[in-house]
Amino acid sequence: MSNEVEQIKQRLDIVEVIGEYIRLKQSGANWKGLCPFHGEKTPSFMVHREKQIWHCFGCGLGGDVFEFVQKIENIEFPEALEMLARRAGVELQPRGRLGGDQSQRARLFQAVAVAAEFYSQQFKSPAGSKVRQYLNQRAISEDSINTFGLGYSLPEWDKLMIHLRGAGFTPEEVVAAGLALKSERGPGWYDRFRDRLMFPIADAQGRVLGFGGRTLAAEAKEAKYINSPQGTIYNKSLVLYNLNRAKQFIKEAGYVVLVEGYMDVIGAWQAGVKNVVSVSGTALTPEQVKLLKRYTNEIRIAFDADLAGQNASERGIDLALQAELEVKVIKLPFGKDPDECARQDPAALRAAVAEALPIGDYAFVQVLAEVDTKSREGKKQAARRLLSTIAKLPDPVERDHYLKRLSQELDVDEVSLRERLMAVAPTTANQLRSEQPIKSAAPAAIDRHQLLTERLLTFLIRSADHLAILSEELTPEMLAPEELRELYRRMLVFYTERRHLDFDEFKLELAVSQELARLFDRLWLQSQQELAEFEAEALQQEITQLTRSLRLNHLSLELKRLNQAIRQAEQAGRTEELQQHLEAFVTVSRQLTQLQNQDL
Repeated sequence: MSNEVEQIKQRLDIVEVIGEYIRLKQSGANWKGLCPFHGEKTPSFMVHREKQIWHCFGCGLGGDVFEFVQKIENIEFPEALEMLARRAGVELQPRGRLGGDQSQRARLFQAVAVAAEFYSQQFKSPAGSKVRQYLNQRAISEDSINTFGLGYSLPEWDKLMIHLRGAGFTPEEVVAAGLALKSERGPGWYDRFRDRLMFPIADAQGRVLGFGGRTLAAEAKEAKYINSPQGTIYNKSLVLYNLNRAKQFIKEAGYVVLVEGYMDVIGAWQAGVKNVVSVSGTALTPEQVKLLKRYTNEIRIAFDADLAGQNASERGIDLALQAELEVKVIKLPFGKDPDECARQDPAALRAAVAEALPIGDYAFVQVLAEVDTKSREGKKQAARRLLSTIAKLPDPVERDHYLKRLSQELDVDEVSLRERLMAVAPTTANQLRSEQPIKSAAPAAIDRHQLLTERLLTFLIRSADHLAILSEELTPEMLAPEELRELYRRMLVFYTERRHLDFDEFKLELAVSQELARLFDRLWLQSQQELAEFEAEALQQEITQLTRSLRLNHLSLELKRLNQAIRQAEQAGRTEELQQHLEAFVTVSRQLTQLQNQDL
């Protein structure tokens, strides 16, 4: 196992892996970005390529590439191992027969993957001729069919169940994967998807989680589209269709195009708009907005032209603004949805995407086209609708810009509009706050003693030769809290034995304590980031000052402890103990006075 882990780490670049989830920018020897695990506006998430480690100085999380994938994908180590092994091209040693010691989630992922392959095979079979004909009529190319892994579910009741049971999966696993249902009329199970065009839905890493299925029957009694149910591996609120293929194009373009359905995605993709994703059978959720924010700060929305599409668009806009994303709206030149527009004129769709209007401009275009602003009633209606949009804009400069524009368009005093906006804004802000997801709790406050200790260890990591002097001058007991004290003790022992503090060698010494290893990673990253420009003399001065401050702090705390012990011994009448405490108090007081009088 350890050999496989190290082999994977050697083959993978941690910057590239993490860079698929968040945008990283080089900062000296490190790479920096916004932490995906807590809300922040200033980047405090650091990655070091050579050491293959990461740490967030905002929320305190950190580790190696496996810990990052486990945390961001919300999976256990075995799944992270399999995912990264596939990426690295490392073949893992067999661990028993299928499902022997694999987690339930891993089993369900396998079942869904086998189902996707089965649907693909049926698509190509004679039984799949009608779905191939349908896609041909919709101008879907062979290349797109292969790219998106489109498939076909047979009309029979249990063809997929039979196939999966033959592959070693139990009926209970097939049901848990969202692929079948337990019969309510007696024993047995039946396939969830039957006689439908199948759209595999994958996560950002390309693992198939579930499916969307479209009926081709004109007079079907069932819903036109059905999706996999919520389950162990599929949560539609956390997934965006096509993100696994689009994420690199999103980074390159600097924005994401958000559409409403599977066919809209495929149509836009064929038209050359490849930074496109869609929701999967749900309105846009805060979690999906957060997911998009890993890759871009701008979202361009192109939902269907009907009322349902407009309402979905408005909800998506509100959530995106709440997350402080730049929001633009794509106005389709024709067609009821992006897919129809793309089929009629791919260039027109590309132009519409490129010319998307900022939400404020779009609102003005829409309202002024629908309302007669010459009349008194029309002015009131236009002001009400546009002020509602302006109030949602997070940037005060942008709000001010549109207020001035509204004043000019309506020929109304700006002060009056500003007063109306003040009345609208609190209501809008309260609505947005009520919809906000809970943010990670802020890290606990760190006391001065801990801050001084962390700072000293950071400098010692940068200039380890000072450990030889400090071994006599600063004992571990003078540091706090316990984990920093223990790390310092181990640094002293390691340096005394080897006369250097090599990162990789010392990490091996810390292997038995994951907490200490993470702490060392964080302080090492901090030393590289903050102390890169320090000259030797400046390092010496800082270490001397920090050592003195820590000794002073320790002696002051010791005097307080002895003072309390003296009072307790007096009250209890313990004469011998009282004398010992008094002598210790005099000694510590003398040490503190001498240290205070020393010139730095």
